[in-house]
Amino acid sequence: MVIESLREKNADFFVQHSGNANFFYATKFKSNASMFYILGADGTELLVLPEMELGRALRESRVKEIASFEKLGYEEKIRELGNSRKAIAEILIERLKEGRAKKVLIPTDFPAFLAFELQRSFEVEVIENPFLKLRAVKRAEEVFKIRQNCIKLLKAFEKFLNKLKFKKNFTCEFARKLIERELYSLGLIAEDTICSTGKLSADPHEIGRGRVEDHLLVDIFPKNPSTGYFADFTRTILIRNNTEIEEMLRAVIEAQKNAISMLRDGVNGRDVHNTVKDCLKSYGYETKSGEGFIHSTGHGIGLEVHEEPRLGDVDVELKSGMVVTIEPGLYYKKIGGVRIEDVVLIRENDCEVLTPYESFLGVM
Repeated sequence: MVIESLREKNADFFVQHSGNANFFYATKFKSNASMFYILGADGTELLVLPEMELGRALRESRVKEIASFEKLGYEEKIRELGNSRKAIAEILIERLKEGRAKKVLIPTDFPAFLAFELQRSFEVEVIENPFLKLRAVKRAEEVFKIRQNCIKLLKAFEKFLNKLKFKKNFTCEFARKLIERELYSLGLIAEDTICSTGKLSADPHEIGRGRVEDHLLVDIFPKNPSTGYFADFTRTILIRNNTEIEEMLRAVIEAQKNAISMLRDGVNGRDVHNTVKDCLKSYGYETKSGEGFIHSTGHGIGLEVHEEPRLGDVDVELKSGMVVTIEPGLYYKKIGGVRIEDVVLIRENDCEVLTPYESFLGVM
């Protein structure tokens, strides 16, 4: 797909900088150092990085041709140009000229200084990173990694619920620390886990604070630092009787069931989103003035917690191998918010829920 992008745009090379999921996906090498991945229209690849990362890259990266800045004359260029960024730019320009480059593609997050330097020697076009679309359909090993994360997440959530049963009064802060500790004990890192309650939960991204009221909205999206892949899961827990919250939750659960029943290869994500909207509307829940069902139905998940595809008011063809979340919710400022979310693997004729867990968690 990336090489096709080069050929479609009559370009010679695609260049991207490190520090993002697309770079890791392309190279299978993770480091905090500044590095560059160069892909040619003829399929040639080059990974350029600091000398101190060379040994590890030779062992871990899938890219066969690897060179260090130092071996490519970095120190000499520093003395000549007196600027490290210009030295790196000159190295990139020389490598591209060796490949007889005339047109170069760079992604939208490419460093601005280097982009301007490349423009001095080549025609440069900024494009959406083609690895974004490539990452949307997961390989078998990627599905395995996400599945293992989901298994661990559910184990942590079960322990979390069991411990909450012994707490009559507790805070959102306590709940957050508790679930994050359980996740950490199983090798998952979670930050800013949403444990929200009361009217504050009407804000979908409010992480929660203060004493837990009638319900607790728990949204967990941990990363496995060993593999780089995420999981994502949300449940709304009824702590005390609240008819309005309970009715909202039942509507959201029904909407999610309807959406999941549609998932298979070839389905339009917009249709899934519209099904959720129609279901919630049939229960009498309107969306207007920033209240109701105010976000998309779901998103892809993998090396980032939010990635392609997006299931909302846009046309997107779902394909076998995609891993997405389905997360309808309802939010009203005078009542609060509820949401339920599961990770789902799209298959040819159906789908598989990777976070199978009871949807309605009643009064504790």
